[in-house]
Order: sequence, then C-alpha cells, then structure tokens
Amino acid sequence: MIRIKAVDAQNILDVCELTTNQDGIGTTKERCSCCNAISIAAAKYDPEMHPHAIYNNNVLIGFFMYRRAENQAEAATICRFMIDDQFQQKGLEEKALEHILRGLKIQGVKKVILAIDDANENAKNRYLSFGFHFTGEINKTECYYAFEL
Repeated sequence: MIRIKAVDAQNILDVCELTTNQDGIGTTKERCSCCNAISIAAAKYDPEMHPHAIYNNNVLIGFFMYRRAENQAEAATICRFMIDDQFQQKGLEEKALEHILRGLKIQGVKKVILAIDDANENAKNRYLSFGFHFTGEINKTECYYAFEL
C-alpha cells in the first residue's frame, strides 16, 4: 500500500540516500534529475515547494516534490518524482503517481504540470498513459506536460 509522508527529521537521511543510479550510489546528478538532497535544500528556500517521501508497505521507495503557489492553489507542478532504482520496473511508479494525483485532487488541485527530459522515453510514455498531454512548452531539454484532475 502506497503512503506519502512529508520529509522530516526522521526520514530525511534515508530520502537523501535514494537513487535512480543502477549502481545504488547516489550522486548530485542522477540519471534523470538532481539528487533528493539538493531538492530538499531548495525547498527550504522556497515556501511553495513541498518535499515528500513515498512508502510502499512502510518501506521507503521514492521521493517527490511539488510546487503550489498560494495565489494559484488550483494548480501544482511536480518538480521531482523518483522511485529508487531497486524498486523500479515493479509497477510502483504507476501506483505512486496515482496516489500522488489523488492526494493533490483532495487538496483542491485541478491541474498538474510536470517537466520531462526530452530524452526520457520511459517517463514520457508513463505520463502519456496516465492522460498527461504535451503542452507545447519546451525549456532547454525539458518538455512540459499537463493533466486535468
């Protein structure tokens, strides 16, 4: 069962050790994004950022962070979403994303936006299968996708 918990003093070190690198060693530059420690540090300087740990049956499996501006509470941008390499390819990415979207909808979010590296075909296919659509916006190598809740 998927559960989402805010990053806090009890789980921060474990969240920072999660990695998408196949060798299991975290680096500042992961395969598809920056490491969780940098994301969490950035959130400390931006009150609109919300970092969260993802658990499956009480086992930490991933991390996500979203931005939600107070003056645009009906929209959220997923800035980071990752499942640790040892838990990938087990259907947990999809289950976690479903849970995240359901949670955002409960909070009153009506539109979710995310950016995907243009070279990340797996992520593009996953988000398209969920109903995200390409917005036409591109920033450097990132393509933006949106989903209406």
